[in-house]
Amino acid sequence: MTPIRSAFMLIAFVISSCGSAVDHRDEISQLESSLQKEPNQDTLEKLVELYLEMAEATQGDERLEYTWKAGEAARSARNFPVAETSFKTLYEQYPDSPQASKALFLHAFMSDEDLKAYDKARTLYQTFIERYPDSDFNDDAQFLLENLGKSDEEMLEMLTKRNQQAE
Repeated sequence: MTPIRSAFMLIAFVISSCGSAVDHRDEISQLESSLQKEPNQDTLEKLVELYLEMAEATQGDERLEYTWKAGEAARSARNFPVAETSFKTLYEQYPDSPQASKALFLHAFMSDEDLKAYDKARTLYQTFIERYPDSDFNDDAQFLLENLGKSDEEMLEMLTKRNQQAE
């Protein structure tokens, strides 16, 4: 292949990649609006797919935002492996980003509440508390860590007793 042909193919690829990213933004916007009006699994799954594609096609803050959205949407769609990968990407590769602490907390919470993987949740909550001691979610993480595996009824009973003792 000649150098001119190679350069032309590279330029065509870059142009087509940029065009698809713009097209995905419009489609994402439409799907997000549709999901707000009428939530459904198919729309949610399509959004996960598009968020992941956009995370790969963008950089900087935009990449972080699409990765975060992919994780949130995947969790809502109960696609836990994709949610876990998205969250881990944020807190492992971008630990100082605004989304990192939220991603680690939500990964711990998902492991706890959705997956009932209490050992994993324990480790993730502890990591969160150590890495992000000033986070607004720190007290929540501490509470959830102390009450891992307890049912909602057990936690409500404990809180009720605690409130009665405080009075």
